[in-house]
Amino acid sequence: MARSLFFMASLLLFVVSMSSITATRAQLDLVGGYKPIKDIADPYIQSIGEFAVNEHNKQAKTELKFQKVISGKFQIVAGTNYHLRLTALEGTVSRTYGTLVFTDLKKENHLILFYGITN
Repeated sequence: MARSLFFMASLLLFVVSMSSITATRAQLDLVGGYKPIKDIADPYIQSIGEFAVNEHNKQAKTELKFQKVISGKFQIVAGTNYHLRLTALEGTVSRTYGTLVFTDLKKENHLILFYGITN
């Protein structure tokens, strides 16, 4: 009788686990590799690009002026990595830059990498 109850409880737990796995399958597909950002004009994505330029200016003591994010991809980890390509003014010249920004689980941004790209 005890084995039968154990078996039934185990089977019930398995069925519940499988249904929750199915429900989160779409979320699991996002974890790991980089995926393209579909709406690059999204104000949130643009704000991450602006953060990158501002943070780079503080660290490198430069005066770049953010223009816009032109492409990017993201990766979900324990937070989100955003690998963006953006344009910024250096004086009166528009230049292209690459950046990697990590947004942690508290939604705080951290500049990981900022580099120039030759046009």
